[in-house]
Amino acid sequence: MVSQALRLTRLDVLHDLSQRLAGESVGGYFGECLDALSSGTSAKVGIAFTHDERLELVADRGLSASHRPLSALLRGASTLAERCLATRKPVKSVDLRADRDGVDDAGEFLALGTPSVLAVPVLDLRTAVAAFVLLFPSPADLDTETIAFARSIANLAALRGQRERRDEAKPSREEQEDTAHMVSLGLLTATVAHELRGPAGALLLQQEELKRLAEQLDLLDGGRDPALGEAVTELSELSTDIGTAVARIRDTVDQLSMVSRREVAPEHVELGEVVEESLSIARPHLERRGVLLSTAFEPGCFTIARRDNLAQVVINLTLNAMDACIDAPQPEVTVRVQAQGEHVQLVVEDNGPGVPAAAIPHIFKPFFTTKRRGAGTGLGLKICADVVSAHGGHIEVHDRLGGGASFQVLLPRAREDSGLLALPVPVATRAILSPVRRKQVLVVDDDPVFSRTIRRSLKPHDVRTCAAASEAQALLLDAGYTPDLILCDVFLPGANGNVLHSRVARQRPEIARRFVFVTGGALGKEEAAYLRASGCTTLFKPVELKSLLELVDDSSPASGPPNTVKTLQQEPPSSSNRFG
Repeated sequence: MVSQALRLTRLDVLHDLSQRLAGESVGGYFGECLDALSSGTSAKVGIAFTHDERLELVADRGLSASHRPLSALLRGASTLAERCLATRKPVKSVDLRADRDGVDDAGEFLALGTPSVLAVPVLDLRTAVAAFVLLFPSPADLDTETIAFARSIANLAALRGQRERRDEAKPSREEQEDTAHMVSLGLLTATVAHELRGPAGALLLQQEELKRLAEQLDLLDGGRDPALGEAVTELSELSTDIGTAVARIRDTVDQLSMVSRREVAPEHVELGEVVEESLSIARPHLERRGVLLSTAFEPGCFTIARRDNLAQVVINLTLNAMDACIDAPQPEVTVRVQAQGEHVQLVVEDNGPGVPAAAIPHIFKPFFTTKRRGAGTGLGLKICADVVSAHGGHIEVHDRLGGGASFQVLLPRAREDSGLLALPVPVATRAILSPVRRKQVLVVDDDPVFSRTIRRSLKPHDVRTCAAASEAQALLLDAGYTPDLILCDVFLPGANGNVLHSRVARQRPEIARRFVFVTGGALGKEEAAYLRASGCTTLFKPVELKSLLELVDDSSPASGPPNTVKTLQQEPPSSSNRFG
């Protein structure tokens, strides 16, 4: 019978072990578990084995080189470990003096004064990955509650092992930092590409005008003036050379745009959540340099934004604040998110020397920096300002109360249940636009993010979504529903898009002609053959918004795709891989 005192001891042991195994880092947690088993039972010896392709001793308690012969004792323990690993259940021998129960080298246990043995498996999702073997001095020590206690320790070891594997699967800090650098590079190249597009466009227009003027001069002269003809020839050559140079600039801008292109669409986000996620990248830098980070996030601060771009703003402002206060006696950075009327506000403050008054008018200009030579590019705040401006907000810089700088980002506030904000149509343009007829669009795709993006992008049209072919089939065979356009993924749960189309075509052929298939990758031979024979347009993801709008505006989508999209006819299919 287990005493009340021993039960309380075991409860304390389990509580202490669970706290240690839940900590940030535990070295040799199998040894920690053996210590707990020793404290909560009368086991004289404890041995831990792991099992991958073979059994391996990883920890022991109560063994020493004086045990003769040690190898024989371990061989006997490994026999018990292998048995419990094979059955995935505890294995016990209550008294080896009466029954050796097929245990190899049982004499070694008896010589040690431990006639009772217990082996408990460590199960990871029903897979036996390790085992604890305990040797007891008396059969009375091996009761039901002791076995239950040992199994609880084994379960804690299994949970710790699962956590370590999850941690290994997560990106390392170095990988997170690389991601941050790539985002920063993307924002930088986007800024450069944006700055180049204007001059490149102007040069192209000027080159075309120069070419037109040269042709007019040539026609007016008619070859009568050799000097003028020679000048016109040189002007034409100059125009051609300018055209070549402009083409190179445009190619460069296109390449920069490819580097900076973000596949993440604007979405409805809570600013505090984005900031908290972003600080997981910046926090290790602050900790290594001894900078205290304080945070406060007011809930319900929603806005419409590109999550990755906002993350880079948070990281840039936080690391700038760290650099600014690093020489303070007790460096500290504070990050807050709060509501501010019709805006949500991100505040990043430091207790450094502050921003010099003379620098404030220039601080958001490209290549301007107050850092020492070689310590900064002068582009971080420029990129932040461009990103915030693109989101309809702005950045302010103020003196922090008590010393230091306070950078405040203001973004338009969105209701908790709102979708993407519609861009206002300029007054001058609005008058000449014809009213948009509200059309019905059905999106059949098992990717909820893609479906939601399409629904938001095609406002004010009526967009319905289905995640499976069966759901879409029931809707499309209803005579009361007649969509103008059906965007259908090729690979769907249950039945694929081509199967759905064939079923609809048998009963509502006029609706089947309104299908536009969408796929994210290579097509199987069967699917590709059907899609070609169907006569329907097939688009490859990612599909641009302009293309979607053209498809919706086209009253007959089967007549052909917009010129802005790649179709199945342009993109040869492959039967090797299948991605929906």
